[in-house]
Amino acid sequence: MSNGTRAHDHQPGMVRIIATSSLGTMLEYYDFFVYVALTATLTHLFLPDTDKIVATFAGVATFGIAYVARPLGTIIFNPMSDRIGRKRTFVITLALMGIATVGIGCLPTHAVAGVAAPVALITLRIIQGVALGGEYGSAVVYVMEHAPEGRKGMSTSVLQGTASIGLLLALAIVSILKVSLVPSSFEAWGWRVPFVISAPIVAVATWIRLGMTETPIFSQMKAAGRLSKNPLQDTLSSKSSWKMILVAMFGAQGGTSVSLYTSIVYMLYFLQNVLKVDPTTANLCLGAAILIAAPFYPAFGKLSDAIGRARVMLIGILLWIVAVYPAFAGIKASASSAQWVQVSLLIAVLAILTAMIMAPLPAFIAECFPPQSRTTGFGLAQQLGNVLFGGFLPLISLTLVDWTGNPLAGVGYSIASLLPCLAVTWVWGLKQDARVRRLERHAGQPASGTERLPAR
Repeated sequence: MSNGTRAHDHQPGMVRIIATSSLGTMLEYYDFFVYVALTATLTHLFLPDTDKIVATFAGVATFGIAYVARPLGTIIFNPMSDRIGRKRTFVITLALMGIATVGIGCLPTHAVAGVAAPVALITLRIIQGVALGGEYGSAVVYVMEHAPEGRKGMSTSVLQGTASIGLLLALAIVSILKVSLVPSSFEAWGWRVPFVISAPIVAVATWIRLGMTETPIFSQMKAAGRLSKNPLQDTLSSKSSWKMILVAMFGAQGGTSVSLYTSIVYMLYFLQNVLKVDPTTANLCLGAAILIAAPFYPAFGKLSDAIGRARVMLIGILLWIVAVYPAFAGIKASASSAQWVQVSLLIAVLAILTAMIMAPLPAFIAECFPPQSRTTGFGLAQQLGNVLFGGFLPLISLTLVDWTGNPLAGVGYSIASLLPCLAVTWVWGLKQDARVRRLERHAGQPASGTERLPAR
């Protein structure tokens, strides 16, 4: 049977696998990013301060705290994925995220509970971070290990778009509520709705995931008795795994974190806090840009299947570095004259280039590790890179703007952060691409197969 026929036979099943995996992951990102869309409201209700600048920084820092918790989720759940199965693990993480999100929607505010309110908010944000840290690696590996050869980049790239779509959904729901409710009603109870409504959706998504089958590769390893008893130890004690973790952290994952959290997350803070754009208008501009960029994820993922993951990401990083400062300057000028279509299009340019960096990343990192510890290695590389490059990027960028008085100062930090990512992807990322191609051609065994654990 030809490769084309095999791909065709896999297609209906793969569509279902990608759709169900993406739905759950999108909901997790929605739950996580509702906080971003409601930062100003939550800061006012839970972190009151007479100094508005201090209060803003506190709210943004609470966003970053969840990123510190994400590696903990990786350490807890990703080895579980390698021991008991990809499917079981991302059912647990989805349920945990749903519980934490609904919990935030039910919290008493500072006016009612005093200092207990921000403590509870931060605790639930940490739980959200733990859940998301364990979710994404399991979902990516689940999709990748089902995908046929030659389509792994495109199949996993869809999951990368779920972060933006989750944020878009959060922005849309918050915007609708703000437009529909008077300010006093929104502050009294309306802000709780985006958190609480995730409960039935998460319940349905969990039920769907319970009906999914385990990956063929994991099932084969389990039947052959080749599962790792301690994937975390195997990864941390392996020199080759550490090399791949560092290559991903300081290369492709760093590039993804900087570009995503500058173009999407910091962009929202930039519009609202730096340029003083009305929150609803800022949400609409960002939402339009996300919709424009969404179809580019599978397109760039497919391109990475054809010419290599690192090559696509490298081109994306270069173009993003060139485009980011003129784009932010153009957004500043356009916002001052209320040219919102132009603002949306400039954000879309950055979002599309971000998609070019992000789309090949899941397959690139997953191919760096053997299947016995693949989810563990993937999670460590991704979450450590996120913490180092992404989690506190909005806070640092806003601090630079405040210190210098230059609205574009934060963009300089993003460009500087991307330079080592560019170098590492260029030098070591391209070598990883070549290694994967070589294994597929000469070893008669795909890089995504059941190769042995790396030598320690």
